[in-house]
Amino acid sequence: MNAMTIVWIVVAVAVLVILVALIAGAVSRGSRRRAERDRQQAYEHEQQARASATQAEKQQATADEVDARARKAQAIADEKAAEARRLNAGATERHEAAEQARTEAAEHHDQAQNLWPDNTEQPVASDWDDGSHPQDPRHPKHSRRSRH
Repeated sequence: MNAMTIVWIVVAVAVLVILVALIAGAVSRGSRRRAERDRQQAYEHEQQARASATQAEKQQATADEVDARARKAQAIADEKAAEARRLNAGATERHEAAEQARTEAAEHHDQAQNLWPDNTEQPVASDWDDGSHPQDPRHPKHSRRSRH
C-alpha cells in the first residue's frame, strides 16, 4: 500500500464520517422539529380540553339547576294535587252530609205533617228557623218557665 492509497482511504473515511454526521444532524433537527410540533399540538389539545371541561362543568351546573327547579315544581304540583284530592274528598263528604241532612229534613217535615192536630198541611215559614212561629215548641208561649 502506498501513501496515496492511505490518503484516499483516510479521505474516504473522513468524508464518510462527515456524511454520517450531516445525516445524523439532519435527522436530529427533524426529530427536534417534530417533537416541537408535537409539543405545540399537545399544548393546543390541552387548552381545548380545559375549555371543553369548563364548558362541560357550566352545562352540568345548568342541568343540575334546571333539574332542581323541576324537582321543586314537581313537589309543588304533587302537594297541590294531594291538596286537591283532600279538598275533593271533603267536598264529596259535605255533599253527602248535605244530602243526608235534606233527607232527614224531609223525613222530619213528613212526620210533622202527620202530627198536626187537624191533619192539614201546614206551610213552613221562615220564622220556624228562629222559634218565633206560634206553633214552634220553642216559642215562648210553650215554655214552662215563667217569663218576667
